[in-house]
Amino acid sequence: MYIPRPAKLLFQIDDGWGKLLAKHGDAIPEWTQLVVERMLVCGTPAMGSRRYCCASPHCTHTKYICYSCKGKGCSACGMKATEQWIAEQQHILPNCEWQHITFTMPDKLWPLFANNWPLLNQLFSCAANTLLKWAKKLGVEIGLFVALHTYGRQLNRHPHIHLSVTRGGLCLKHGIWRPIYFKKKVVEAYWRQAAIGLLRESYAALDLFAAGYEHNRDCREWCQFLEVQFQRRWKIHFAKKTKHARQNVNYIGRYLKRPPMAASALRHYTGGAVVHLYYDHRTQQHRRQMLSQEEMLLRYISHIPCRHFKMVRYYGFLSNRKRGGLLPKVYATLEMAVRTKPAKPGYAALMKQFTNVDPYQCILCGDRMVFSSAEVSSRAEVLLAQRYQQLERQRWLLAV
Repeated sequence: MYIPRPAKLLFQIDDGWGKLLAKHGDAIPEWTQLVVERMLVCGTPAMGSRRYCCASPHCTHTKYICYSCKGKGCSACGMKATEQWIAEQQHILPNCEWQHITFTMPDKLWPLFANNWPLLNQLFSCAANTLLKWAKKLGVEIGLFVALHTYGRQLNRHPHIHLSVTRGGLCLKHGIWRPIYFKKKVVEAYWRQAAIGLLRESYAALDLFAAGYEHNRDCREWCQFLEVQFQRRWKIHFAKKTKHARQNVNYIGRYLKRPPMAASALRHYTGGAVVHLYYDHRTQQHRRQMLSQEEMLLRYISHIPCRHFKMVRYYGFLSNRKRGGLLPKVYATLEMAVRTKPAKPGYAALMKQFTNVDPYQCILCGDRMVFSSAEVSSRAEVLLAQRYQQLERQRWLLAV
């Protein structure tokens, strides 16, 4: 029997997703709606399936394996994508000292980045350039990767940047590896200047009324407001350095592909309330919050990235433009063997890792299952159209 995953149940119980579309459908981006529709049929025949038959001529066992949605709002697919990304990065990143840095901003600026993916797109370079400027002055080419995190522990809007950087770099002049140390106060000053400059330049494109800044009537008042925020304390957290990138990759991977909340943090509601468990950094205790199903769904879908948005970016000698020429030189200076890109773990490897079961082994005779046929999936646009037709039918019945 098919049992929906807990995160999926949040959308399905009492037709919560249908009610949300009926009330806020015009305000929800179309791409977000398509991602949710695919998530709701993830792992079901609606996503398409493959038919496998036992290779033994004396066994009649048949097995169907349904496709996954591979969406960034799906907890199961996010976990698979995370494991694949971590496995790939650990074979590419050089073995040297690394440091993890978290870039945050004052809470008064958070609403400006709510669902503003073009503005969030430029936030990556603002954080990366704070370190690239420092390294350029020293004539050193460093490597770093940057990940965007748009939410806090309570699923509130809290855009911030997670960055991992090498504690050394390739000296282009002498071809040697030179250690480098980043001063927190200097990096913080660079970060404040870059973020405030970005908001000042984006004044014409910002919807200040929707973000709750209708009191800023013109550009002069907006610049004055930004100047006040510039003088506030901008918290930047420098983690302890590590000897390898493994720990940083594992930490960032948790936020990179997975949805905003883990299914284990949900305690499904009774009487219209959802209990969400989270860890409070200030009190260092586990706490719980109660939200309505509608509010929880709105928070959940608000952090689904727009189409083709890359949640991780690479800079320095790890960038796509420089990686081919500089990464072998980095390996040589660190006396490392040149690494080839590993194959991503597939469905069978992941199933063996998490369940200790070979999905292609017959449960009756122990022989191998071989591919027999496949069925195509329904398009997300068709599923969404059917959803709206169902809502229209319900409105018509209520009107009658």
